[in-house]
Amino acid sequence: SVVVIGPGPIGLLAVAVAKSLGASPVILIGTRKNRLKIGQELGADYILNAKEVDIEKKVKEITEKGADYIIDCAGSEETVNQSIHMANRGGKVCLAAFPKNPVNFDIGYLAVNNIYLYGIRGEGKSATHRAMAFMAENRFDPGLVHTHTFDMNELPEAIRYARDRVDDAIKVVVTNSY
Repeated sequence: SVVVIGPGPIGLLAVAVAKSLGASPVILIGTRKNRLKIGQELGADYILNAKEVDIEKKVKEITEKGADYIIDCAGSEETVNQSIHMANRGGKVCLAAFPKNPVNFDIGYLAVNNIYLYGIRGEGKSATHRAMAFMAENRFDPGLVHTHTFDMNELPEAIRYARDRVDDAIKVVVTNSY
């Protein structure tokens, strides 16, 4: 079982990858209904709106014991703690987003329940090669995450769209038309 918190570009692609690798169930948590819908199109078995349900309780209800893997793509103190409390005994929590400030988290719960906490970065040559090989298999449509394209001469506007999430931008691509 996999839980993904945060339906941004990384979170949505994490849902697609988890599902295409056979995870079940895959649960996506967020607050934007249109992004949750995209997550469902990418394979999420359950979508939970964090504004509408007690996500910790609902995840434990769905999984019966807590999730095997939680990928926090939101990066707040609240989501770090929710991740820890949604994990089953021996579960793994991956921090794919990073809080801007130090956070307090329930290290006692983490230790008592043998929960593993990982910081992850998908950078470097080997990660790029694995991602490209995976994408070549065409197991899902990454175009669902790509929402806007700008030419290089429109770079300031592209940055504004990405930064301010104009028109609910998810993944903004800048091309060089030369």
